[in-house]
Amino acid sequence: MRSLTVLYDAGCGLCSTARRWLEGQPQIVPLELLAADSEEARRRYPTLAQAEPEELVAVSDEGDVYRGPQAWIVCLWALEDYREWSFRFARPALLPLVRDLVEWLSTRRRRLSRALRMRSDAEIAAALTAASACESGRCAPREGRTR
Repeated sequence: MRSLTVLYDAGCGLCSTARRWLEGQPQIVPLELLAADSEEARRRYPTLAQAEPEELVAVSDEGDVYRGPQAWIVCLWALEDYREWSFRFARPALLPLVRDLVEWLSTRRRRLSRALRMRSDAEIAAALTAASACESGRCAPREGRTR
């Protein structure tokens, strides 16, 4: 495997935080992170890209597809500092725990994002767009507020 493309939910704060963390790690195998609902993801992976993906999906340059816990494990395998952990998590003794943890996080990711105030890529983009519009004088003042 020479590269790995990871499809994540850009509308989820926890997922977007995980994306930023993955991008910041030293990589043995280069990771490309794509929003699962992006035009690029739909063009390259029409059967995998979704508006609201239920799980992380990773696709190798060889065409192998990893979902959920296996996707997380292969992402760790691609990272310099976490490859050894990926081998441990893939062992029969730990794999069921990893599956349970990933399922637990996946089903609660939006609630966790709100509780931990993790902003999604989509929320950050919307805030920056709104701020840019205000700087150019195109925004309206908020109701109930005066300047």
